[in-house]
Amino acid sequence: MSASNSPLSCSRRQFFRGVALASAATASGALLAACAGDKVVAKAAKADIPVGDATIIDGWIISHPTESEYTAFSTVCPHANGTIDKIEDFEGTTVATCPKHGSRFDVATGDVVEGPSRDPLTAAKSVSTNGDSVEVSD
Repeated sequence: MSASNSPLSCSRRQFFRGVALASAATASGALLAACAGDKVVAKAAKADIPVGDATIIDGWIISHPTESEYTAFSTVCPHANGTIDKIEDFEGTTVATCPKHGSRFDVATGDVVEGPSRDPLTAAKSVSTNGDSVEVSD
């Protein structure tokens, strides 16, 4: 059997057609992955977060500022990457407090209330309700 008749040989045209098909398949896969939606990274029961309060779960601060609103922020402090581990009242505002240097953040907005941090908390990509749960996606 000659090399040109070998079942493993291919013409230049066949080679580039294969490359084009493989590239199209890769691009389609990437597009589908991007359109598949965000990954749920934290989930809490609505009943566990009263209006005006917040909870910390799976690396996220999930708050319930008003009856129909939920927000979520990363527990990573923007000042020095400490892990925020406490929700408390500070002068009438519910805040998340970083133990590393004492920065406090409004759990409704993520804004700095006090401390060395100049930057607000990092918000989740999306927060949604699903039945009796609040879901955080990133």
